[in-house]
Amino acid sequence: MAVHSYFEVVNQDDEMWLKIYPSDDGEEMVELDEIISYLDVIKFPSYDAVSLGDYLKRGDFSDMYLLCTEPIIPENERCIVSILERGERALARFYPPTTGGGMLTESDIISDLKLAGIKHGIHKKAIDHFLANHEYCRDYIIADATMPVQGHNAVVKYFFDINTTAKPKLNEDGSVDFHQLGNIKPVEVGQKLAELTPADRGRKGISVTGATLNPIKVKTRVLRHGRNIRISEDKCTLYSEVAGHVTLVDDMVMVSDIYRVPANVDSSTGDIEYQGTVEVAGNVSTGFKIQAEGDIVVNGVVEGATLISGGNIVLKRGMQGMDRGELQAEGNIIAKFLENCKVKCNGSLKADAVLHSQVECRESIDVLGKKGLINGGVIKTYASIQATTLGSTMGSKTELVIYSDIDLIKQTNEWRDEIKEKQEKLDKIEKVADTVKKQLETNVEVSPEQMQFIKNAISHKPLYLKEIKQLKMDRENLLERIERNKNACILVEKTVYPGTKVTIKDMSRNFQEKLSHCRLIRDGADVRIAGF
Repeated sequence: MAVHSYFEVVNQDDEMWLKIYPSDDGEEMVELDEIISYLDVIKFPSYDAVSLGDYLKRGDFSDMYLLCTEPIIPENERCIVSILERGERALARFYPPTTGGGMLTESDIISDLKLAGIKHGIHKKAIDHFLANHEYCRDYIIADATMPVQGHNAVVKYFFDINTTAKPKLNEDGSVDFHQLGNIKPVEVGQKLAELTPADRGRKGISVTGATLNPIKVKTRVLRHGRNIRISEDKCTLYSEVAGHVTLVDDMVMVSDIYRVPANVDSSTGDIEYQGTVEVAGNVSTGFKIQAEGDIVVNGVVEGATLISGGNIVLKRGMQGMDRGELQAEGNIIAKFLENCKVKCNGSLKADAVLHSQVECRESIDVLGKKGLINGGVIKTYASIQATTLGSTMGSKTELVIYSDIDLIKQTNEWRDEIKEKQEKLDKIEKVADTVKKQLETNVEVSPEQMQFIKNAISHKPLYLKEIKQLKMDRENLLERIERNKNACILVEKTVYPGTKVTIKDMSRNFQEKLSHCRLIRDGADVRIAGF
């Protein structure tokens, strides 16, 4: 068995000497720091640390080194314990007794471990090995934690196409094909829509100090769904109850049947309000309104009308709003062109041209294709903007804005505080409920006020739980969106004309010169032109 390098403090003629035992396999010698640390532990009197360091550097240990010229009280064999980070492991390092000192026993070592705070996972074999061999100045793995078993995040698998960001097909002549968009995803009665594999939270471990070692926190999810959907008893599978189409909006699966208008929306139909999807074969005339919980698809032209959708809006030709038209969508908007209208959507916008319009989106804005033109008006989003051309040779005032995420961050902080407040109310309910329960168990009289509080609390508890769950989910989604759009920019494939104003996260720049094929980014306190 290889002999490790170690040291010993020896009393010779009432003088204290340091004796070094080199290893027999050429491994590294004991270091000065370890010797000094040991001498400090046993409260050794003054010695010359510099001279001791020189002695170790010379490497000639045939003679002992004189530490001091007076004897010390003998020190027993010693065990020094160190605990690694999080208490996942404990190491023991042993040192020989000074001349006249006693040897450690198993009970002495166990006592030292307990004194160091070791309560769990002690290796009896390591102790036995030391007592049999007395190897000094080497680390013994003296205790190991019971490590936590890691779980996994909840996973939702969708059995339909959830891609809502795919761009329309670009034809060879540069035009955009809005006929085969694939936005309506048909489903049949009984069709499986989604399946949830619940989160596995794992199992807790125990550190060598007896503390709890928690597994990595996992993300939990639930299957969120709207009407026309059946969920299995175990809440893990969704099925369609009708033949229609399916959409995914903010992780909520929605199935709608479709209301088809065979011609125009005008005085012959009146305004349309429908819980599913509305598909219009013709045009939508000025002054009329379509409101749908699902998608709105118009094959003709939309004039100065109002379209409000709980899903996506698809205008296969476009909108000539005449300063009266308005589009609102919880999902995405796709249109051939948008002119003189107001547009607001929580998803992304894709069009061939946007002219003199007020546009506000949460996600990306892509104006590409044969024209790919943004001219006039104000375009606002939290994400990136991509276009072929900005402005025109006429110098039309065109403004593009990428919002700062400061307001979104404030919102996440407000939701965090609201979650904390509601959780504290829940904790109060639980505390009072436990108190009343103990009173009832011990036949202590409970006041009518306490009983009324408990009844009210029990009725409000499910609401608090539901609200906390929804707030946590909304906050997590918003944090993910902030992270996704932190590097939002404006990409221009061809030309930026003078008269274009760009604001990226509170920093603005007016362009008086013509630019080509560039990327506009926020750089410190400025908007800078970068390579595409």
